[in-house]
Amino acid sequence: MITSKTQAELMAAATAELNPGMQRAGLLAVLLLAGLALHFFRIGQPAVVVFDEVHFGGFADAYCCSGEYFFDVHPPHGKLLAALGMTLGGYGGGQSFVSIGTPLAQLDPLLLRLVPAISGSLIPVLVFLLLTQLGASTWAAFLGGWAALFDNALLVQTRVLALEGPLIVSILAALILALAATRQPHPARQALLCLGAGICVGFAVGTKFTGLTSALLVAVILLAPLGRQAGPRLGDVARLCGWAALGAAITYLAGWTLHFSLLDRPGPGDIWGVPEGRLAQDIVNIHLTMLKANYGLGATHPNGSPWWAWPWMWRPIYYYASPGSAIYLLGNPVVWWGTSLGMLAVLWTSVREVLGRGPAAGLPTRQPMARLLPLLGFLVSYLPYLVIPRVMFLYHYLPSLVFAICAVALWLDQRGWTRPGRFADQSRALRWLIILIPAGFLLVCPLSYGLNLPEEFLGWLARLVHR
Repeated sequence: MITSKTQAELMAAATAELNPGMQRAGLLAVLLLAGLALHFFRIGQPAVVVFDEVHFGGFADAYCCSGEYFFDVHPPHGKLLAALGMTLGGYGGGQSFVSIGTPLAQLDPLLLRLVPAISGSLIPVLVFLLLTQLGASTWAAFLGGWAALFDNALLVQTRVLALEGPLIVSILAALILALAATRQPHPARQALLCLGAGICVGFAVGTKFTGLTSALLVAVILLAPLGRQAGPRLGDVARLCGWAALGAAITYLAGWTLHFSLLDRPGPGDIWGVPEGRLAQDIVNIHLTMLKANYGLGATHPNGSPWWAWPWMWRPIYYYASPGSAIYLLGNPVVWWGTSLGMLAVLWTSVREVLGRGPAAGLPTRQPMARLLPLLGFLVSYLPYLVIPRVMFLYHYLPSLVFAICAVALWLDQRGWTRPGRFADQSRALRWLIILIPAGFLLVCPLSYGLNLPEEFLGWLARLVHR
């Protein structure tokens, strides 16, 4: 017979088992809702063309409305998605994107910025899920998502029409799906997850060529189990890689097919070569042209910055100004400088482990994938910029920043900063960090949202940034 005391003990045990799942769901909801609130607050301000919207707005308009052929150094997928958002919102064309500051008289600014804003809102959630897949504790995963949520540079770049939001979302989603596939025992579900990972890879590469980072990392995830003693057979791994490759190829080629079919009228892109109509040859030709154009961009820009300066947030980018307000791509100093210092510690620890001198102080080692993947993602997304000769900007660092956040969160988790339980149960250092991150955000947010500021402060800031 079950006594009331036994029933109470069983209920307590059941509640204890449910609490971690409920806590994760609650923290995910916080990240999602806060992300939506931060991104859609004043999304229509300013109601003018801002920074690269002068390019991407015109490209999206061509896809959805004018059909005029254009050429861009980036593949079409991210711009096609932006055009879809504008079309579903009822935009029918007619808006000019001739210069920064052009009033958005024919297009609701919300529709122009809808896709990047949704993407930016999802990044903290996906960071949380990726860290969870890598074995991080709930609070370490939340720390990573929290840092991504309150980074001002990520916020600004995903509140205007730009490509980094869809790029980062597709990279993170590809890794999450690939990791889930390696833990799925059912072959059909495994294949479906790998196909989904490949679709995300295809979209990442189709948004920007730097999305190739996702292809390499997915390959590492799927091939890594071969190194285990009781790992899968080579044929099984090849099958999974094949599903991923199929998804990537179909998605990538589908974007280019849409590109050429939608742009069926003469336009400014004709000076780079008129499409011949034999689709496969057009795709080959445009890739050769894009490669030459990317490496042939010799123009300079006052807000350009070298790759070695990005981790320290040197030279923010001026996006927009009006009397008494300005928008700059400027990161949260707690997040940027904190992750940069943290990455030095992560790299030092990794070198010590390679040399056989770590992990330091007898700390437990994580599964190899958890240690390797964020660090490899950071290096693969960052190091190629060392050899790119064209002018580059601070926003090129954003994918690397996300990987740095993940790597540092895992490193802190391994070193005992996080504990089971509630926020009050965490270490004092972690609690202070979770408080300081939004404080850093609030310090910079007037320049993220273009809030009214004293003219003297704006003048001082302009001199500081353009020194």
